[in-house]
Amino acid sequence: MPWLGTTVEPGPTVPFYLTIRTSDGKPTEVDLKAIKMPAVIGRDSEFSQIVVPDSQISRAHAKLADAEGGFSIEDLASRNGTWLNGQRISKGVFKPGDVLRIGTSQIMLEEAEAGEPGPLEGKRIGGFELQEALGKGTYGTVYRGMQIALSRPVAVKVLSEECRKDPERVQAFLTEARRAGRLNHPNLVQVHDVCQIDDQYLLIMEMMNQSAGDLLREEGPFDEDDLLKLMKDTAKALAYAESQRLVHRDVKPDNILVNDEGVYKLADLGIATPMAENGQAKQERIYGSPHYVAPEQARGSSIDGRADIYALGATAWHLSTGEPVFSGTSRQIIAAHMNEPLPDLRKLAPKLSHGAVALILSMLEKTPEKRPANAGEVSQKLEMIIMSKTRSARTVPAKRIRRRRRYRG
Repeated sequence: MPWLGTTVEPGPTVPFYLTIRTSDGKPTEVDLKAIKMPAVIGRDSEFSQIVVPDSQISRAHAKLADAEGGFSIEDLASRNGTWLNGQRISKGVFKPGDVLRIGTSQIMLEEAEAGEPGPLEGKRIGGFELQEALGKGTYGTVYRGMQIALSRPVAVKVLSEECRKDPERVQAFLTEARRAGRLNHPNLVQVHDVCQIDDQYLLIMEMMNQSAGDLLREEGPFDEDDLLKLMKDTAKALAYAESQRLVHRDVKPDNILVNDEGVYKLADLGIATPMAENGQAKQERIYGSPHYVAPEQARGSSIDGRADIYALGATAWHLSTGEPVFSGTSRQIIAAHMNEPLPDLRKLAPKLSHGAVALILSMLEKTPEKRPANAGEVSQKLEMIIMSKTRSARTVPAKRIRRRRRYRG
C-alpha cells in the first residue's frame, strides 16, 4: 500500500500509530510521529495526508488532530459517516484502544511508549533472551535480545500472532530474511539467522542503536563531516547491492542506522528487487517513500541503482537542511519530484561545501542518465570531497567543531 502517510515534520512526541485494516483484512501501520497535525484521512492523496484505499471512504473523509490523551477526530461531511466505537459522530476524542470505522475500513489508535513492555519481554525463546521492546512494525515487534550461547547482543524481530495466521505474510517475512541473510557487507545491517521455534518466527539481526532519522529529530541537521560519513557508508552499501544485482528502493533516513563505532549501515531490504540481465528491474508495484522517491520509480518505469542514488541524494538534502526536498500531500510531493525544479540548496544549507552541494544536486537529477552512473562513482566523489576538506583543514588553524552525541541504547 504505497504512499500511506506523508512525512512533513514530526508529529506528536508520544509514539502513537494507527493500525488500518481495509476490506482485504491486511493491516497497515502509520507512525503518527511522521505526520504533521492536523491530518486528513481519506482515499485521495491530493486531499489527504493519511490515504486509505477504500471506495466507500470520501476523498477527504475525517480530520485527525492532537488532543489530550489522544486525538480529536472530526467528520468532514463524509458520504458514509465516521463511526467511533460503533457510534456515528460528527466530532469525538479518539483514544488508544478505540475503534474508528470509515467506509469498510477499521482504524485503531495504539501507543507504544518507550519502555512499554512487549508481549514477550523478559521471556526466553530457544537460545534467545528477549529484553525490552525497541519498536513495533507491520510484521511484529523488535526486541533488544541476547543470544545466550554466544553472549552476543542481538536485535530480534518476532513475527506477530496476527501475521503468523496469514501464510502470505509469513512467506514475505521469510523472503525478506533470506534475501538479507545472503548479503554480507560492513555497511549493511547483518542478518544472523531466521528460525522457527515452536509457533514463533524469529529474525535475528545485528544490534544497532539509532537511525539517521532519529538523530535528525533529536539533534537537528547534520554537519558536513557527519553527512559525508553517512553518505560514504551508504554509498558503499549500495555499490555492494548493485554488485548483487539488487535495487533497494527505500533508501531514507529511517533506514540508515548507526552503531557505537559511528558506522552507518543500510537496513530494510524487504522490498529490494532484483535486476535482470540488462541491468534493469521491472516494478510490479510502486514502492518507496514519497520524500525520497526517484521520478522513474514513481512513474512505475524500469529502474536500476540510480533510483537508489536519487533517494540517497534526497536523504542527504533532508539531513543537511532539516527539511525534505519537497513538501505537501503525497501526490504533490511525487509530482514535484517528477516535474518541479529543485529549491536552492546553497541557501538552505549555506555551510555545505561547494563540492558537497554539487554532488547532492547531481544525484537529484530527474533524468537517470545525468546522475552518477553508479554508487561506486558516488563513493569515489565523496572520498575526493573528504580528502579536499582534510587538506584544507591542514592549512588553517584548528577550530573546535560540534561532535554528534553517541547514542547508547
